[in-house]
Amino acid sequence: DALPETGEIASSDVLEVEALAVRTGISGDEAQELLDRLGNDRAAIEQAARSLKAKRRRNPDEGLAK
Repeated sequence: DALPETGEIASSDVLEVEALAVRTGISGDEAQELLDRLGNDRAAIEQAARSLKAKRRRNPDEGLAK
């Protein structure tokens, strides 16, 4: 993990958003959406991202074009 281990993620930093997406297995758009919704608390965002990925694994059709 090459990111600095701070308690915050900068939502305007594209590299941090993409790194979050790769690290947690979600898309970059999903990562940005979580940041927009939850703020910049790293722990909360990573937990939500992992929950999103697990939910998608249980229901693979979710997240497809609406």
